[in-house]
Amino acid sequence: MKLLKFHLRYHPPGIILEYSQKGIVKNKDIDLLELNCNSDIKEIARHLHQKEALITEEVREQLEQCLEVLKKRIEHEGPAGKRFYIYKTLQTHVLPLTNVAFDKNGKRCLSGSYDRTCKVWDVESGKEIKTLTGHQNVVYSVGFNFPLCNRVISGSFDKSAKIWDPNTGECLATLWGHQAEVVATQFSGKGDLVGTGSMDHTAKLFDARTGAEIHSYVGHTAEVIALQFDPNEGQRLITGSFDGTISMWDTRLKDRVTVLSGHEGEISNVQFNWDSSLVGSSSLDGSAKLWDARSNACLATVAGHSDEVLDICFDWAGHRMATSSSDCSARIYDVRADFKELAVMKGHREEVSKVCFSPAGGCLLTASSDRSARIWNTTTGNCIQVLSGHQGEIFSCAYSYAGDAIITASKDNTCRIWR
Repeated sequence: MKLLKFHLRYHPPGIILEYSQKGIVKNKDIDLLELNCNSDIKEIARHLHQKEALITEEVREQLEQCLEVLKKRIEHEGPAGKRFYIYKTLQTHVLPLTNVAFDKNGKRCLSGSYDRTCKVWDVESGKEIKTLTGHQNVVYSVGFNFPLCNRVISGSFDKSAKIWDPNTGECLATLWGHQAEVVATQFSGKGDLVGTGSMDHTAKLFDARTGAEIHSYVGHTAEVIALQFDPNEGQRLITGSFDGTISMWDTRLKDRVTVLSGHEGEISNVQFNWDSSLVGSSSLDGSAKLWDARSNACLATVAGHSDEVLDICFDWAGHRMATSSSDCSARIYDVRADFKELAVMKGHREEVSKVCFSPAGGCLLTASSDRSARIWNTTTGNCIQVLSGHQGEIFSCAYSYAGDAIITASKDNTCRIWR
């Protein structure tokens, strides 16, 4: 085996070793989830040199340079970084928006709408690149296939999902089979599979290349409103339902692997953490739960909110989990230390419907019915900036992969890009 080069992975921090073995070029990922502004680069390099055969003494200095770049990136994106300003307002659709999403490099974004279309936008110019037309009802769910971002998935109230080429606007496949609205869609990490969740109480697995149905996942007794593939292998799929349970499925099998039960109300969202070892769930019963994805045990339940918990997310490293609630607040918990509450974000005047960490993890972004989005310091819980200007409630928000752009979507039918 011979090391060819190092590649940097910014979020979560890591390096990718590109090496050759018997003439075949391969990659090996090394996670550096503990890397922070105070890390000792030489000590990390020494540890990796001892542990990894590909990292020889000859490349140690180069490794240290790579680690220094990663460390500076984290320092640059800290909570004390630059403020965001309004860059573009996208007058997106005639009818209300339903969802938005960035591509990996933050140069394009998607918007779904009640006008039955999905639009692809150029973030830099604010101009529409393509309108993806073909659905016969509301387009509710939209997303790219990460990391390539050369395909788009859309889920619609017309009971179908569609796969598109965002460059040409061509519909490559229509995924049929559901008996009711499709409200959740996602590509697997490798981009070869698509998962869909529907109001017909089922989830389905499709071949992303042919559009053929692989499995129909039956077991929930109410609407399936959230799903996610595990970020690593993409061989597991979790679904959250209004029946109050989370189901785990193996993409190679037809039958359900396990059911995570314990919530007493409808599930609002479910997520894997980065290494797929944990599952987080939020519920309208006012609680969030942390589950062991291997043993299926409930590790912790938090009931700090006084109303429905509407959203949940992990930071990139998978060390912290954030929740947002109808009680106008967001909260952050340490998933490694008995689910200890780290910060409470209070300041919104109405329900907080969406929450997401900045890629480096120093900030938390929240969207609210009070027509504002806010950026918070994840350590202190203090509000750093209020993103105001929308004329209707903000129901969705997201950071770009690099953390240098934010998108907010509102019921005023506009998207705003903040830089």
